[in-house]
Amino acid sequence: MTGLSLLKRHLAGSLLAASLALGAFVLPARALTFDEVGKVVQLLTELEPELGRLAYDEEEADQWFDDDAGLEGRIAKAGFSRETWKQALDATFRGYLATIATERFEATFSGLTERVDASDLNDEQKAEMRSFVETKIAETRALRAEGEKYVDAVQPYAARLNELLGDQEE
Repeated sequence: MTGLSLLKRHLAGSLLAASLALGAFVLPARALTFDEVGKVVQLLTELEPELGRLAYDEEEADQWFDDDAGLEGRIAKAGFSRETWKQALDATFRGYLATIATERFEATFSGLTERVDASDLNDEQKAEMRSFVETKIAETRALRAEGEKYVDAVQPYAARLNELLGDQEE
């Protein structure tokens, strides 16, 4: 693997861990209820010991649905189909991002472009990586903005979601 590929993977991992939002869904907008958020949080809590910490993206939502179906099928028992699970998890996640204090949210991006600039990459590779990082930051900010419409439903669960989805280094 080239140095650029390794750096991209490392920075993508850092962005995912820092911002929790690199996996963007293109799902239809719909209302999210307090009860749905409660079910999502309960399922994340119950399934984490068996399935591990959720690394949020569309494939992971599908994987959790499949893995749970092979266990006790708790997601389906809670009333979710594969599609409604993905929608509720997506909306909960976006709403969670919107509950994070702006200063804390923006701090997750601190130093990312500087790390690219300080790397051993050549100028062309650095420009490519800066563009990649800036695109991912913009995507994450957009997810957060889209989550504003879910804040009321998610806010009561924000602390628990932070434990389940938040940065481990806090």
